[in-house]
Amino acid sequence: MTDDRRITNLVRDAYDKSAEQYDAAGQMIFHPLGKMVADLLDLRPGERVLDIGCGRGACLFPVAHQVGPDGFVLGVDQAQGMVDACTTDILARGLEGRARAELGNAQDFSFAEPFDAASAGMVLFLLPDAEKALACAYAALRPGGRFAATTFPTENGRLAAGWESAEILAGVLARFLPDGVEDPWKVVLGLGGPLVSAESTEAAFREAGFSEVNIRHVPAKSRFETIDDYLAWTRTVTTRMQWDLVPPERLTEATDEAREALKVLAGPDGSLEFSCPTRTVLAVR
Repeated sequence: MTDDRRITNLVRDAYDKSAEQYDAAGQMIFHPLGKMVADLLDLRPGERVLDIGCGRGACLFPVAHQVGPDGFVLGVDQAQGMVDACTTDILARGLEGRARAELGNAQDFSFAEPFDAASAGMVLFLLPDAEKALACAYAALRPGGRFAATTFPTENGRLAAGWESAEILAGVLARFLPDGVEDPWKVVLGLGGPLVSAESTEAAFREAGFSEVNIRHVPAKSRFETIDDYLAWTRTVTTRMQWDLVPPERLTEATDEAREALKVLAGPDGSLEFSCPTRTVLAVR
């Protein structure tokens, strides 16, 4: 199995397992960021939008609201669990006909009819070949179509300042991985790929054909009432890939060590502020 296929499988399997609880423990982190992506697109009623890596609909639902009853949003995701859960949510909200989620590879897709806009909320860094995803997104848009995405800012090959809780957790869990097992956390964050910096991110978008590439940094924050709330949330998102590699007989030990290590970030009331500095990209075809 190639490294690219292995990484894709790791990501798909983690999100399949997390679909029912995704971003649901403690604070909802990705829904505000999804709304931010939809707002960046400056959508108009009646537009058709493609949501790449739709997950549970953090971008899809605000997009559907903004394009209105005459518009349409198609979400694609490689995890069947996410597609199923998002479809259930679409039906529950009465949006059938205006929104749809389907299985799809973010690095290899095409559509007969072009879209007015596309979104990719916190997904590009998970892809072993982000350049292919950008090329597919470019091809799926009409001339003048907009593409908005969020990803992680990095500094010197690490997550940017502000991601202290994620760095602490990654450091703890890495010590519990079996010998010879590679930590997937750093592999999927784009720390060595085309999204490593604002400059390289812009270059990757322009290489795909996009123009008017606008990149901003957003100091997004949230708060969990307890460290345990935060740890529960980390089992429903990307970091599940680390948790799943910890031997079952060591999970309690790893959780205890993570809880102790994170106390340095806890407030007097025991709450934990989760800082998630975010890079936004808005590009035009």
